[in-house]
Amino acid sequence: MTYQHIGLEVAAGVATIEFSRPDQLNASSQRLLRETLEALHHLERREDVRAIVVTGQGRGFNSGFDLKEIPHGGDDRAAIHDHFRTTALYWHAMIHMLTRIRKPTLAAINGKVAGGGLGIMLACDLAVSVDTATLVPAWMSIGIANDTGTSYALSRIVGFRRAMEWLMSNRTLDAREALAWGLVNRIYSDSAFPEAVAAIAADLAAAPTHVLGMVKERMHQGWTQSLEECTEYEVQNVMISVNHPHFQQCLKQFITKSRRSDAVIVRLP
Repeated sequence: MTYQHIGLEVAAGVATIEFSRPDQLNASSQRLLRETLEALHHLERREDVRAIVVTGQGRGFNSGFDLKEIPHGGDDRAAIHDHFRTTALYWHAMIHMLTRIRKPTLAAINGKVAGGGLGIMLACDLAVSVDTATLVPAWMSIGIANDTGTSYALSRIVGFRRAMEWLMSNRTLDAREALAWGLVNRIYSDSAFPEAVAAIAADLAAAPTHVLGMVKERMHQGWTQSLEECTEYEVQNVMISVNHPHFQQCLKQFITKSRRSDAVIVRLP
């Protein structure tokens, strides 16, 4: 499809989805959500894409629902209801796709994150940020309950008490506090950010995609499974792994000591 609210580039195994509504702090219009979902389905099918970066243009990463799209007129509750129902379908399909796609995803937080933007960030496997970024739940300030998969991911990442406090208080976090809470993996200065994102994405693309996909799937599914289920699926993944040519190459290198077993696969500088 022709993209209007996102940009999509692919180079050296890395696909970059860039939200491109900078005047709106990349607020998620229905078109932006639909385009992002379509882009993810497209990238899932491309064998030459081995890692996906999600970022924003301008001063914001993503500021959540585009409130300007909501039908106005307080009496038209049916129109508002229909609008949110349709928008939620796009939001949730996109969050599901980011979570389940069997390729590593990196959220490159270039600026402000608000509301649904948090859901996008949390759905990605890794997140790095500029040190000037800010993060705010925002839902409480507009009278809406939290959404975009945050009830699944947020408490698992920051802990239940901290998640409850943050959602209820609607406090804005700076990048350093987000790092301390585990919301992002690393923070960088504005000048160092593009190079750091490119280096991490290159490492993700160079890593064995099939193994990263299995790790990703297991970590998400393992949250809701018993120990017995987890270990059974782990064994299945191990058997798939050892039958892959990549394992044979790694084993040969290990035996000949041409490759260290503790070598760093993905570096976060």
